[in-house]
Amino acid sequence: MAQTPYDGSIEWDGSHGTDSLRCYLIGQEQRTADGWIHWILTSSDDTGLADIVLGGSGSGIYGRYKLSGGASHFYTPYYDLSELEATVYYTGVLGNNPQLTISDYCPGLDYEELTVSKTAETSYTRTHSWDIAKKVETEDGWMKDGYAKIWLYIDGHGDETATWTVDVTYGGYTDSDWNVTGLISIANTGTLDAVITCIDDVLAGTQISVTCPVALPYVLPAGQTLLCTYSENGHFTGTNVATVTTERDVYSSQADVTWGEPTTEVNKTVSIRDISDLFGAVDLGSVTAPDNARFTYSKAFAWADYGAEGSYFYANTATILETGQNATAGLKVNVQGYVYETAFAKGDDATDFIPTFSRWGWTNRIGEGTYTWDLWAGAAQCDTSKGTLVGSVTVVYSGGQVAVTYQAANGNVIDETHVYAGYDMFPKVKIGKKMVDTVAPGAYTNPGSFTGSVYVIAHAVVGMPDPTFGP
Repeated sequence: MAQTPYDGSIEWDGSHGTDSLRCYLIGQEQRTADGWIHWILTSSDDTGLADIVLGGSGSGIYGRYKLSGGASHFYTPYYDLSELEATVYYTGVLGNNPQLTISDYCPGLDYEELTVSKTAETSYTRTHSWDIAKKVETEDGWMKDGYAKIWLYIDGHGDETATWTVDVTYGGYTDSDWNVTGLISIANTGTLDAVITCIDDVLAGTQISVTCPVALPYVLPAGQTLLCTYSENGHFTGTNVATVTTERDVYSSQADVTWGEPTTEVNKTVSIRDISDLFGAVDLGSVTAPDNARFTYSKAFAWADYGAEGSYFYANTATILETGQNATAGLKVNVQGYVYETAFAKGDDATDFIPTFSRWGWTNRIGEGTYTWDLWAGAAQCDTSKGTLVGSVTVVYSGGQVAVTYQAANGNVIDETHVYAGYDMFPKVKIGKKMVDTVAPGAYTNPGSFTGSVYVIAHAVVGMPDPTFGP
């Protein structure tokens, strides 16, 4: 700006008069074939010195041409109006509602002008990583060989609940496939055809290739536009500058390289599926980065739910469907079974099978009445200290009939029963032509009707909870 001290200034607002193309006025006043802009500042009657200063696409300081009708007139060379800036500095004062406007302009009858613009579009891929872990825990906390165990006892005291937990943990992300791509637009906004000899593109200080639909040198007619493209892989920072060189001049444009959010995200949200022997395939849910997630579910186990003793192993695998990562937790359920033993009832007046027979047991002599006897299993040599008290029997001898009722105790079960009632101490079987004594349960009978004293043998096969069962 000039060094003269001014009293004030007024800026052109960039809009007034931009539609005042008047090339037919060439030759009038300072309107030359090279092009001009005729400016008017209204309400300037009381101004003294007045200069217009151009910036943006323009440059230079230009004095007032004349003061006419209360308005100051200025002539400047023509510059691109889309990027032009103008300010009038003046001494004195302006009147009411002053306005700086373009009265008329002409770019010149023959001139070269290219308008270059470009874009810089960024893209990249973000891949999210995850981890998955699974465990199963029981209320009693039994663990062995890397998996949980449950022991289900016949009396129910081992019944408990198992709980499975699936933890999905976010592991961060990795960015890849960085790319900068864009369009270079070369518009011939002048009146002369432009001979383009070179198109350069510099991305963050590195020259890159440009793809155009024509070969250079290329004549770009006035009013036409040439579109070129570029695409470069890599993580660049800075600016992208396109330079177009013609036989007459050099034109350029630039765009900042800005990396925003990823254009593609892999595994941002993942789904968890659980497959198990117990529950089949179950979709637990999903989790979205950067969150973690925990999924839990439970099942109660009871001895009564199993029809047979044994060990049951239940595999259970949780999988991240998108990545294939999985985690497994195993549960082994042990179910107590029965050990089956021969049992005989022993009353107060019982007589041992031994030494008459090689097997143990008792025959009991009774009269009419009701009796309750202990039921012993595994009492070898008729020694109850070697056996197990597994229940009782109730014997009712009334009306000539003998009825025996078995009652198991302590979780035992009665599997088979055989009752002998007769006048003889032992039942008899015919071997050849002779009748001989026997204590084989298959030979037991209870025919009735009886009078007087009788002998009773109460036999059973008893299932006892396996005493060796347990951890």
